[in-house]
Amino acid sequence: MTRLARGLLPVLLALGCGVVSATAATADEIAPVVSWTGFYAGVHAGYGTGDGNAASVDPGALLALFPGVNNLTSTASTPFTLGVGQSGGLGGLQAGYNWQAGHLVAGVEADVSVSGIGGRASGSYTLRPVFLVGDFDNYTGTVTVTQDIDYLGTLRGRLGYASTNWLLYATGGLAWAHVKASLDSSHARLTNNLLIAGFPGALDGHASASGINLGYAVGGGGEWSFAPRWSLKAEYLYLNLGRQLSLSIPGTSLPASDIELHTFRIGLNRQFAP
Repeated sequence: MTRLARGLLPVLLALGCGVVSATAATADEIAPVVSWTGFYAGVHAGYGTGDGNAASVDPGALLALFPGVNNLTSTASTPFTLGVGQSGGLGGLQAGYNWQAGHLVAGVEADVSVSGIGGRASGSYTLRPVFLVGDFDNYTGTVTVTQDIDYLGTLRGRLGYASTNWLLYATGGLAWAHVKASLDSSHARLTNNLLIAGFPGALDGHASASGINLGYAVGGGGEWSFAPRWSLKAEYLYLNLGRQLSLSIPGTSLPASDIELHTFRIGLNRQFAP
């Protein structure tokens, strides 16, 4: 290395360090540093899925409706259950407020959604009542269970970590939903042995219930500020909506059990001044 090169090396190193420092400072100035503090409101859309209640069907219990039936020789299909799987879309509005201290963000959010989440299940069976002196008609029956959620909402706290224009958070709180359920059975006469007045209509049944269920929601998500005061979010929530009232019709019962949902949402938020 020449004497000139040795003399220039410290100067070049100093200039290089200066350029790197200036570039880093410029990058820091350009990189957006988002403040999440303040009110916000927006819209969301998503999908929900889960298990509803399960109905217990005992065709043999219908034999007791026939006068003078011989339980020893009468036959019916074996008992079975009908589970209702629920799924469907949802969409609605949300609003909330955030407080930010350094990287820590705490907030509260309320949302309401119109829901198409629901399910339906059906099952069939046969029934052959035998009288003490001969056969009655043979029947086939069908039971249908439905369960639907018209609308739902949550009121939750949020706690998260913010970095530049990203926010990652956990959330939990109150959940509520308007839930509907129904049981229906219908029967058809298969043979013409001994007609009994009122049958098979006496075997048919219908029961329904609806109301507001209360429970809880927990989950988490992420939010990205893509422009001043605008952000996109993706969120997962598990909802336990509590127990629904039990239903029963001849030969079928729908016991009360917890209604659970898994929901996945994307949303758009507009931030307002604190």
